[in-house]
Amino acid sequence: MKRLFFIFAGCLLAAAASAQTLPQGTILVNPTLTNFSFNAITVSNEGQKESFSRFGFQATGGYAIMDDIAVLASVGLQSGVYDDSSVNVINLSAGARYYVIPNVYVGANALIGSASVKNNVSSSLDDDDLGIDTASIKANTFSVELNAGYTYFLTNRFAVEPSLSYTLGLSTKVQDIPLNLSVFSLNIGFLFLL
Repeated sequence: MKRLFFIFAGCLLAAAASAQTLPQGTILVNPTLTNFSFNAITVSNEGQKESFSRFGFQATGGYAIMDDIAVLASVGLQSGVYDDSSVNVINLSAGARYYVIPNVYVGANALIGSASVKNNVSSSLDDDDLGIDTASIKANTFSVELNAGYTYFLTNRFAVEPSLSYTLGLSTKVQDIPLNLSVFSLNIGFLFLL
């Protein structure tokens, strides 16, 4: 984990020469490969923990309301496999991004999501422990995501954006049973300025 952090920090410093600001009135289009290289999801309920990884795609649009401050809205789709189960998630989010120095941003988003889990064989969680049918599970969540990243401009209107994000599930229910959810992600995005 330390190595990943230092590689990310080194890339930020090395690319600082291409600094650019986000002027007011700019429209942002930002398709992102979420969880491209690393994603760790931990779900826990009364001492039982499960972890798995997934891959996804997210499309974001935004508008710079002031220099270096943008409001954003997005839709995301994720898919993954854990043991013998397949997981599909769709989420919607709204948030903001602030460029603290040219090309380096921090942001926050509120997310609502819906997931379906299909168990192809059997579940590692005991049905009786959770009190749910694990053959097919539906889940709904409300989360807050904090993120930070670097915008590396290849041209005046196109950039690559590596970012780190942490999502904390505030209200996650699987068939009306509350669970704790947290997600740490490394994302690769592409930014188009219109």
